[in-house]
Amino acid sequence: MKLFNRILAAAVLVAAIGCGGGGGGGGGAAGQSASIFITDNLIVGYDHVWATVKKVELNKVGGGTSVVYNDSLGTTLDLRSLRDGSGRRFKFLAREDNLSGQFEGVTVTLDDDVVLYPTGATTGQPRLFQGAVGGNKVLSAAFPAQAFGPGNDDLSIDFDLAQWNDNGTEVTDAVIVAVLDDNSVDDPGRCDDDDYKGTISNLQGTAPDLTFTLTRNNMSFEVQCDANTRIHRSEGSGNPVLANGQRVEVRGKFLATTNVLDADKIKIEDANSAESDEAQGTVSNLDAVAGSMKLDVYDADHFIPVSNPIDVASTDSTKYRARSGVIVTRAEFFALLSDGAHVEVEGDYDSGTNTLTAKKMKLEDGDGGGGGGGEDEAEVKGATGSVDLGAFTFTVVATNFSGINVPPGTVIDVVTNGSTKYRGLSGGSQLTQAEFFAALSGTPGQKAEVEGHWNGTVLTAKKCKLED
Repeated sequence: MKLFNRILAAAVLVAAIGCGGGGGGGGGAAGQSASIFITDNLIVGYDHVWATVKKVELNKVGGGTSVVYNDSLGTTLDLRSLRDGSGRRFKFLAREDNLSGQFEGVTVTLDDDVVLYPTGATTGQPRLFQGAVGGNKVLSAAFPAQAFGPGNDDLSIDFDLAQWNDNGTEVTDAVIVAVLDDNSVDDPGRCDDDDYKGTISNLQGTAPDLTFTLTRNNMSFEVQCDANTRIHRSEGSGNPVLANGQRVEVRGKFLATTNVLDADKIKIEDANSAESDEAQGTVSNLDAVAGSMKLDVYDADHFIPVSNPIDVASTDSTKYRARSGVIVTRAEFFALLSDGAHVEVEGDYDSGTNTLTAKKMKLEDGDGGGGGGGEDEAEVKGATGSVDLGAFTFTVVATNFSGINVPPGTVIDVVTNGSTKYRGLSGGSQLTQAEFFAALSGTPGQKAEVEGHWNGTVLTAKKCKLED
């Protein structure tokens, strides 16, 4: 039977901005630039369609290709998620800044596996692409010869699934159509956030206003940070300061009009970080005692769910993080959750039990901002000052911090309210607000640890603790 109607597009946009080279090209050479996006135009009859994109090549006039995306593991996508009631949504894939010559077609390499979830189904239907070779399915389409440049700056790759068939075992008759000049990706409201791993180079600016080049698999693009960018270290230590050569995971939205990734969160990886199965989704069936939940997956890396939602389990070594990356206890983490909260989990997925055993769990923003997405946790430790006994405010020097993007030594303004909890030095005994502020005013430079909500300017304290 006919499978469904859908458009999957990779929009190629030209920009004058250089991002340090990409796609195997040199870092400083002038050339045509391409930014690759994935989108979904129309699906009828399916809740999820999981596929993996491994390579995208532009075909040159006269022969040869330019690789604009290449990853042996590939990018796994729920193509159905890239469509809502208002139309297509876009997800940035990669960028190439060193194209030259004229092009007349595009070739896309997919993994041979595709998993279909008919409307209402909780179990996926695994299929293979007919004609796949060596685990890969290659699809190509032609377009009129052109050099990418201003006014001729995008390419949509239409996976015309109206022509595809599902025979119960294989997807057959797969074709794609190339369409030039699709500028709808210019609307940032139609572009989705995603995670991008790579290595930092060309770091410039002063925190919080930083830019750098992120390079992964010999492909590069520019990243920008501001006061709202939340930064933490993977292993949980403090002072997450960016530096050239670091391996990082950046979550953000690629802005097609400026050709930069606007970073919302950055995780600095440690030397022992390894690729794990990862998933993001909305939670239900929360069990704080067992540390378990069900996760309705809308984004997955390195695996495809055999059923949805998946089960998520934890162990005694699982780490839990608030939205900013600050480590919290299991009890604190689950207290931030409610049904529908958006969570990211990393660990090991077992397809036999449809369970991901989490090494890490982290609260996420979510497209709708629901289910606990409002807590922007940060943690700062250092010497206090400017104590105001009337307004119950003070400052703290960011000597040790996490979840914020500032230079070490930055003076942070702290405000408190009726919900703030206070603890003293000896075993962390509970203090009243008056007792805590009396201790600050009585000992100039008294050290304190503050946890709370960071808005890029002020830290609104949930917890304040005196430190030795």
